[in-house]
Amino acid sequence: MEPTFQPDPVLHGGAGLRTFLNIAEQWSLSNEEQLRVLGIHDPVTFADWKVRVRAHEAFAIPMDVIVRIGCVLSIYASLATLFPGEQTTVWLRAPNTGSAFRRRTPLAVITSGELEDLERVARYLLGRIHS
Repeated sequence: MEPTFQPDPVLHGGAGLRTFLNIAEQWSLSNEEQLRVLGIHDPVTFADWKVRVRAHEAFAIPMDVIVRIGCVLSIYASLATLFPGEQTTVWLRAPNTGSAFRRRTPLAVITSGELEDLERVARYLLGRIHS
């Protein structure tokens, strides 16, 4: 998936992270799961980013984190299209036998820490929408 738009890490970093944190709250992700989804290995840096987001500061985040946030946004939007309300949570937490999941829950795949897993779930859901 080639982006048609190149985000500015300073202009879009805080807004993207703020949106991610809202989604993470809706999905009941632990701090450790959030770190894995974003590919962040330093919890102190992540805690600092959260403080800066809440203060509405403009700050840069690495492009790879922005890419991961984009995958989460795609997954979130696809789920909103495919499932009404609480069905999203049920789908995220139920084991799935699809090839993208290998009997794991979609949430386990999303929180694996691997960018490829995030992209795989995003593609799977987009495929379901367009099939």
